[in-house]
Amino acid sequence: MTKETPHRKTATPARRAGSGRPPTFLRARKKPTLASIAAMPAAMITPGPVVITVGFIGYLVAGPAGAVVAAVATFLPCYVFTVVPAPHFRRLSQSRAIKAFVDGVTAAATGAIAGAAFVLGRRALADVTTVAIALGTLLVLAGARRVPEPLVIAAAGLLGVLLKPGGG
Repeated sequence: MTKETPHRKTATPARRAGSGRPPTFLRARKKPTLASIAAMPAAMITPGPVVITVGFIGYLVAGPAGAVVAAVATFLPCYVFTVVPAPHFRRLSQSRAIKAFVDGVTAAATGAIAGAAFVLGRRALADVTTVAIALGTLLVLAGARRVPEPLVIAAAGLLGVLLKPGGG
């Protein structure tokens, strides 16, 4: 007969994630502050100002040097892969293989955006009012030459406040 070894609890990523402890990058320097705890959701909801978010989190982890390292590590690869080969783009743009590759990537990106719109739409289009606002927005964007997106968003939000029960 062999002796059974007792089952050891291992710290799986899921267990660590559910442990109630902040992520390692927030524990690296000191006890988490309100600002450092706010960095995580801020990083997830900011689509544009990535450099600000990256710099902020880098600063929280290692001060000014951390902010610089985080920003450089985030943007140097983009720079290297676009600016350095830029002189060769014109020649490469004539290649049939490159054109086919770009067509495939464009189609995949379009599909991914449509998939994201479908997922968001299933959650957001919950009643007749939201469906009407979405269809109206689609008609405006499809029919107009150029409408500023912030104006469309503001108008749709105002319609939501005015049309939804209890909204206005």
